[in-house]
Amino acid sequence: MRVKVNRRYIDLFEGAQVKHALLKYFIVRKLDRSLMNTVMVRDAYGHLIDQDAPLKENQKIIFKVPKI
Repeated sequence: MRVKVNRRYIDLFEGAQVKHALLKYFIVRKLDRSLMNTVMVRDAYGHLIDQDAPLKENQKIIFKVPKI
């Protein structure tokens, strides 16, 4: 299954959750994984979604890494 995270496609397994997409994105972009718990994730329409929410094929999610 493919989902779009911040304008980048990520390949995931069927039944993946938002936290799985974030984890793979953070690994690919070499970001500090400890920041995963601080991000606020939104769907393509701007609605806030939880990290335990299920994903669907071609779903788009957006988040910003907080500046420290």
